[in-house]
Amino acid sequence: MLIKEKDQNQQQIDYLTDLLDRDFPEVQKRLIERELKCLYSGDKGEESSAYYLNFDFANNKNWALIHDLRIEHKGQVAQIDHLLIGRMMDCYVIESKNFSSGVLISDEGDFSYFYKNKPYAIPSPIEQNERHIRLLDRFLSDNKLYPTRLGVALKADYRNIVLISPGSRLTKPKKGLFDCSAVMKADKFVSHFKKDIETSPLSSITKIMSSDSLMSFAEKLAFLHEPKVIDYKAKFSIDNNGVENEVTGFANAESEQKCPECQSDMVKRTVKKGKNIGREFWGCSQYPKCKGILDIKRTATPEAAKQDAEAVPECPKCSKPMAIRMATKGENKGNEFWGCSGFPECKGTLKIEVVAETESDSVSEKNTDDVLCPSCNAPMVKRISKKGDNAGKEFWGCSKFPKCRGVMSVK
Repeated sequence: MLIKEKDQNQQQIDYLTDLLDRDFPEVQKRLIERELKCLYSGDKGEESSAYYLNFDFANNKNWALIHDLRIEHKGQVAQIDHLLIGRMMDCYVIESKNFSSGVLISDEGDFSYFYKNKPYAIPSPIEQNERHIRLLDRFLSDNKLYPTRLGVALKADYRNIVLISPGSRLTKPKKGLFDCSAVMKADKFVSHFKKDIETSPLSSITKIMSSDSLMSFAEKLAFLHEPKVIDYKAKFSIDNNGVENEVTGFANAESEQKCPECQSDMVKRTVKKGKNIGREFWGCSQYPKCKGILDIKRTATPEAAKQDAEAVPECPKCSKPMAIRMATKGENKGNEFWGCSGFPECKGTLKIEVVAETESDSVSEKNTDDVLCPSCNAPMVKRISKKGDNAGKEFWGCSKFPKCRGVMSVK
């Protein structure tokens, strides 16, 4: 079961690319270029490992797969690239590495990567992963998150795995005291996994849980993911005085809208890369500390935004407000739906069509060519606000609601 995909780094990449276009000293630009290279390299390594893991485990109900899990606990951080959890609490903590020129492990267990055919020492990813495992175990124990049976916690049986990109050279010691069997190329993991499961002790069967219980445990863990936020201006010693709008690389235009995440002002920005290149959107002025965004086409006046918020339905299970989400897998992948804001504690959902305005909600169902939606140019329909300060007041609402939420005041 695929529980969580990797967080996207595109916003950080766009931001750093913008910085390179600014008039900064060469020392700062070299640091920015190095940061970009690390982002690209890290993404490539994790994507390679994720491909092989997804192929065998994304649809396997006996295993839960989490990509890119960051846990904070008592001032310490564990950044786990991939976490594979089984129904018998077998837990594979997987670190991904991408070294295009190869990796060398000495007889003493020291790691080096090659650059221009010369080895350079790096910290041991095995020891790094061991620290992640210890922190994850303390985090789950201290917060009493482990599944229980008869009041006893079902502790995980952890396995430390380091995956290297299949195209990289991997040189292991033929002899020596150091066990490096945990280090392998990403495409070899499944073979290692099958042998490992075959030799698992029979006592572990006493911890077996249902697929639903496994999914619930994994979803709770994924919900506690703490995305990493980097203050690049501080990291690269960039002076804010007079360069705030230049550094962001976006148009110097402010919106009446407030950020949906932190309530700061929004500024108009332009997508620099990807399929939406050139498209404008509202982004939080506090980026990268806050990554709140709004689609320009779906924003209007504060009054319209308020009316739009009033159209949010309540969860049929717990009465909390719902939020528009997008299915990431299954036959409905890519389709929007209403999901409870209390997820994963509550899994209430509604089809988008269920909350569309009905005939009894509107004052008039007569579409008119004289009043067109400012967002999509579809005909508008007269409607009545049912909640808040504007309760009972008429307004024009797009006939394509909820796919389009354009509104206009009735003059």
